[in-house]
Amino acid sequence: MQIRLNIWAILASISLASLRVSGTPAKRHYDTHRYYALEHKPENGASLDEVAQALGVEVVEQAGELENIWLVRIPQAQIDARDDSPDPVIGAFQELKARANSDLSTRSEDGLFARKVVSAVQYLELQTLKELVKRAPPPIRPPTRASAEEMKTRLGFHDPLFTEQWHLINDEFPEHMMNATPVWDMGYTGKGVRTSFLDDGLDFDADDLKDAFVGHRYFCFDVYT
Repeated sequence: MQIRLNIWAILASISLASLRVSGTPAKRHYDTHRYYALEHKPENGASLDEVAQALGVEVVEQAGELENIWLVRIPQAQIDARDDSPDPVIGAFQELKARANSDLSTRSEDGLFARKVVSAVQYLELQTLKELVKRAPPPIRPPTRASAEEMKTRLGFHDPLFTEQWHLINDEFPEHMMNATPVWDMGYTGKGVRTSFLDDGLDFDADDLKDAFVGHRYFCFDVYT
């Protein structure tokens, strides 16, 4: 019977661990809970469950694929809005560090446990909810009218495809230009500077992004069409 109970306990632990590292992030409820990012190093001391118990938090899940980074939370009901005291979780961790460094608790069981927890927690930070706000495209000043051939000659560019780079000088659709010509006239040519541009697709329908886009067509517009 004892062996069967141990097996069921192991299976329960495996099931819980699987839920914590599931691929789909758990839905956040900032109106009812306060969330924290916690970096836990199990080889340094206390287990994750011991750390959670010491801080008074609930482990929600692993933060994506970030190893040893966990999302934890406490109910907002535990926080008195009229109280000016420090954050309860951050405050609890500060108290643990004070006990861990106290000479009076060097050999006490409480002091040893505090050092065990503090050693296992590498990072702890309150997560603040930030709202995505739609922003209109910045106003574009009408660029100086200058043909690509004129600019190529004046600045001594030798690129044979310079006149075909519509994003640099575009007499037909000047609103699509990068407005780089005034910078070149100031003497900034980019000589000696290395740059790279990484372009990737966007999930316009992602819950965290969909409300921040003006519209799909705006971001997918192709000037050649």
